[in-house]
Amino acid sequence: MTKQENPKFWSRVKDLYVDGFRSMTVGRYLWAIILAKLAILFLVFKLFFFPDVLQRDYDSDADRADAVRTNLTQRD
Repeated sequence: MTKQENPKFWSRVKDLYVDGFRSMTVGRYLWAIILAKLAILFLVFKLFFFPDVLQRDYDSDADRADAVRTNLTQRD
């Protein structure tokens, strides 16, 4: 693929998706439901499964940086 064909290719790909989403009827609602479910899912994951351990266990930024540095450079 040469440099001259590349913008034409990406333009055609963009037009394909834009026209496809524009002509959707039921698909728009399904995509809205999918995106809402993903947002809720990631929010729940963030809150319950990935707590901010550094914020909880260390008082200052220097202590947090030292803990990260130590964990990255130590061998188990």
